[in-house]
Amino acid sequence: MRNELKASRLLACLIAPLLFACGQEGQGAGEFVEVPKCAGANQVLSTNAAGQLICRDLPGGAAGLPDCNKFSEALTSNGQTLSCTNRNNESSDSVTALNNLEKSELLIKEYTDRISRIMPGGPAARAVFCGVTTQTTNGAITGGGVTGIAGAAALCKTVATCNQNARMCTVYDMYHSAALGVANATTSIARSWVFMASWMHNGGDTINNGLNDNCGDFTYPTADKAWYGTAVEWKNASTTARAMHFYSGPNAVRCSAVLPIACCN
Repeated sequence: MRNELKASRLLACLIAPLLFACGQEGQGAGEFVEVPKCAGANQVLSTNAAGQLICRDLPGGAAGLPDCNKFSEALTSNGQTLSCTNRNNESSDSVTALNNLEKSELLIKEYTDRISRIMPGGPAARAVFCGVTTQTTNGAITGGGVTGIAGAAALCKTVATCNQNARMCTVYDMYHSAALGVANATTSIARSWVFMASWMHNGGDTINNGLNDNCGDFTYPTADKAWYGTAVEWKNASTTARAMHFYSGPNAVRCSAVLPIACCN
């Protein structure tokens, strides 16, 4: 009889929907613990050597566990088989809402994982100014054997104060650099190429394609096509405080200008 009670208690610890810690009698009573959400039917809730709850893979050939809905179902047993049972007496609308919530959580996790692979620092990460290239160039930027934006990135990777994620700054990167204090009262940034596409300055065959603001994606070296580039400079404004100066538009920065590249990572 006592063995049956112990077995029943162990099963209750594994399947109880409440987040209470199960331990020896008189120990840990009423303490809440975080129960991990095991993935799929081939994992089971267990403990490690320190007594912490973890998910373990079932051994080969073992029967799989039902994959219950996180918010609306609990793992139960009739003494012979395990099954998923609706919790309490929620209405069908409540069950649907809870299941949709679980699906939303899974989608958020999936897209967060995807974003983290694209942006190693996560969605909150911002590229900020790390330096300018020692090499100057006209609007046809060549580096690493290619010409254009990728060429600019190759040159930025050679800047000693930048890392291997470096590339040409955008005007918004420079804004973040000032907002986050990377560009500050002790910083000076000489006039340098930055990327912008505002579609504000159309001319010749560049109408509505955004090439006027960036020397045709930094593939154009001369001044005869009515293409222009964008440059940035961090220096004192007329107020004597440091300010971000942007130069863009007809005749402001021709593609024949020779400038360093502002680099961010």
